[in-house]
Amino acid sequence: MDPVRYISAIILVAALLALAIWVLRRFNVAGVGTPSRLKVVSHLSVGTREKLLVVRFGDEDVLLGITPHSITRLGATPAGSADNEADKFRAELESRS
Repeated sequence: MDPVRYISAIILVAALLALAIWVLRRFNVAGVGTPSRLKVVSHLSVGTREKLLVVRFGDEDVLLGITPHSITRLGATPAGSADNEADKFRAELESRS
């Protein structure tokens, strides 16, 4: 083989490797096939570097406040109960209008 084929093959392999790494990071594929007890249910940016995060851990949804310097547990509910509360609130609003 000539040097051009070697170099082009190395470039192709490097590009495929970079693409695979990007896809894994983009879609958060940390442990494919391994069940995780921790799952991010929802997140909301409330500032340039501040977030609210709902994390499901086991059978509990935990609300976390995240800043550059700390992570604070703001509250917790049984898993899925937040969805029920949102439905109740929506129904209450619709009944008043």
